[in-house]
Amino acid sequence: MLNVIDFRDKLSRPREPARQSEPASANTGIAELASRIVGLHSQARGEIDSAVLMLDLAARHAREIEKRMCGQSARKDFDEHVATIERLLQIARDMALKL
Repeated sequence: MLNVIDFRDKLSRPREPARQSEPASANTGIAELASRIVGLHSQARGEIDSAVLMLDLAARHAREIEKRMCGQSARKDFDEHVATIERLLQIARDMALKL
């Protein structure tokens, strides 16, 4: 029989001890992970700041468009929408500062 496995041969070989991570390598891994988290946090903050700036620019353009609108009723409705956007944008700015 060609498919027979001799388990005694397998047992006679010394087993390798289970590897345990050394405290130094564990600390290095934690330090690398912490550094990576700080980097990702910084990157996210930058992206949020950029988004807030873009939204602020869009709100300013909306105010310029409002000045050119003809109908009083349409201008009033538009103003209310832009004012809501500006309030929400201010909340976003405040929250971004807390990050």
